[in-house]
Amino acid sequence: MSKTLARHIRVDEQHWRRIESLADERQTTPNQLLVELAIEALDHRDWPQNPLEIRMLRACLFTSQALARDMIAAGRGDEVEAIRREISKMVPDLPDESSTPQSGPQS
Repeated sequence: MSKTLARHIRVDEQHWRRIESLADERQTTPNQLLVELAIEALDHRDWPQNPLEIRMLRACLFTSQALARDMIAAGRGDEVEAIRREISKMVPDLPDESSTPQSGPQS
């Protein structure tokens, strides 16, 4: 058995009642529930995390692509490129999949 530590945290009374209720539903102790939820939150901080966030991301990407295509069709491709450069300053581009080495046998 692993060594455990006793630590104390302050919890609002309303929150504690909610934690106790959920712990009862899961047939565990409130303290164990808090530890499990905290570890789960730390281990799964990636985004997007749920179907709603994924749908929102897809909608944003679709809208961005539609606007960019419309701007290019209107002869404003240079503005699209300028926007892309500004975004790249804040969020660097990922390497192209075509430029990353592939594992496995080469044909």
